[in-house]
Amino acid sequence: MSEDGKPAEEHGSEVVRASSQFLGHGMTFAASVALFGWIGFKIGARFGAESLLMLVGMLLGGAVGFYNLYVQVVIRRREEQGSEETDDD
Repeated sequence: MSEDGKPAEEHGSEVVRASSQFLGHGMTFAASVALFGWIGFKIGARFGAESLLMLVGMLLGGAVGFYNLYVQVVIRRREEQGSEETDDD
């Protein structure tokens, strides 16, 4: 048994679940930056400004990825905690 009274096997599965959740957030962020950078590069190729529009696309992708991360980690957790508090009433 671990310190919090749960079997070690349960504790290990919680760690795997939490780490895979955050790995998913990181992959989503990286994919967003890469996708928007690629789109910026392709649009820039038409106008002769590949590097500039790729950089703008990557910054936009970073902003979108960060917003998605913020929504997933902060806002949804608040909503889940709020629903748990109302369930206790």
